[in-house]
Amino acid sequence: MSGLGRFREYLVEKDLNQEQIDKSIDVACGFDEYLSKSGKKLENASYEDLYCFSDILIKNGTNTVDRYVALFRLGNFLKNNELIIASLEVIDGSEMIENFYNRLGVEFGQHVRDEVFDGIGIPPLGIRPEAKPEFTKKLVERFLAKFDNDTCKAFFEAGLRDKYTASYVGPKQMYEELDDIDKFLISKHQKLVSTLKKHSQEKTLFFTQEVDDDVVSYVGDRVTIEGGIREGNRVTITKIPYMTRQFLDANNEKKKRHFFCHNPWIRYALREEDQPVDPVFCGCSAGYFKNFWEAIFEQPVRVEVIKSVIKGDEICEFVLHLPPGIVDEE
Repeated sequence: MSGLGRFREYLVEKDLNQEQIDKSIDVACGFDEYLSKSGKKLENASYEDLYCFSDILIKNGTNTVDRYVALFRLGNFLKNNELIIASLEVIDGSEMIENFYNRLGVEFGQHVRDEVFDGIGIPPLGIRPEAKPEFTKKLVERFLAKFDNDTCKAFFEAGLRDKYTASYVGPKQMYEELDDIDKFLISKHQKLVSTLKKHSQEKTLFFTQEVDDDVVSYVGDRVTIEGGIREGNRVTITKIPYMTRQFLDANNEKKKRHFFCHNPWIRYALREEDQPVDPVFCGCSAGYFKNFWEAIFEQPVRVEVIKSVIKGDEICEFVLHLPPGIVDEE
């Protein structure tokens, strides 16, 4: 059976519907045809190959999310980490600039939205990571020129990513079962460490990053990662680096900040610039945590950025301000 035939079987085993299977096979065939022109095969497709193919999809106007999801599935089937990483890079946070555009229109009026995005527009899905920061810099600069810092801060802290409501269900159930914020924080951290250990043992990726014993040790020693340390009504939280192995190996501050940053719309600029965008933009990450914790508590919360790589710190750190009733008054 051909490689694409086996890919179809793989998709069937994943319980995808016929439309998803047909779309995935169609995209895989197109990618295979593109590679064959250079004497390459799907099994050996590289990170750069995917972005060259993406350039073609953009040019043809066929750069849709489902096509990149299909390439992600193909990468998983082939156990090709470069394809997995590149396709996830395209998909991760792809909604942020469009959400920026839409929220500006809703909250400040279409005239403000059009002025901020004038001559820029919404970047096409699938552009190369190194091209993304230029859009972000211009948009944030124009936004900041129109409003005071507090207004901009509040806007970004509401978040630019979509709310991943399905991913909140399990944690919320765990929180309700434990009925204790401190136990919940410990359990969240321990669950991440267990997940990383599994990836390390199986030599599989955790999202976009390879995991080894050093990565597991780094995260295991820092209970604020994915969990948190509570003092009164304040919980200190830090992120796991976006690429932990590379972060640990980095030999200068710029590289460390680049490999730590999770924001796909500014991350690559950190390789060359100390502060490529105003730190107020880091409120987006606070918004990510805000959405999660509001789903857990079913009430509004405030999340504050304490450290960020865009401000020059080595890590990103946040404080969650617990709403009333979560802990006994101390």
